[in-house]
Amino acid sequence: MSILEIKRRFASNKLIPKEDPIFEHVFKEVEKSLKLIAKLNASGDLQECRLIFKALFGDSLDEGTTIFTPFTTNFGKFTKIGKNVFINHGCSFLDLGGITIEDDVQIAPQVKLVTENHPLNPKTRKGLILSPILIKRNAWIGAGATVLRG
Repeated sequence: MSILEIKRRFASNKLIPKEDPIFEHVFKEVEKSLKLIAKLNASGDLQECRLIFKALFGDSLDEGTTIFTPFTTNFGKFTKIGKNVFINHGCSFLDLGGITIEDDVQIAPQVKLVTENHPLNPKTRKGLILSPILIKRNAWIGAGATVLRG
């Protein structure tokens, strides 16, 4: 299953039950992302970090965009980052629902962007409900903020 097929399925904003076979494909990509994150956070070289971010996000970063490590994400492929963006230390992105950060955004330390949620019903709670996050141009998200899906 391709990344585009996963993205299409996840864009439905409907419950995806834990038994759905899509998770087998997602977990393979998550494993790749975790390996890249470990390498990213161990690197002290900015050019190497840019290459790792390219592999993680599936796209290169604008030269004016800076992301400080440590940084974590569970997937990475559904994050799109604009120009002249600054993301400070310790940020965490759960991006299965999709994260778009437009140009000239500033994100302070320890910010969490979370596109995923679970149902309240205990019988379906291990499933996922996904919705995107859109951070508009020139936004500034303060230290320690948590931005939830939708």
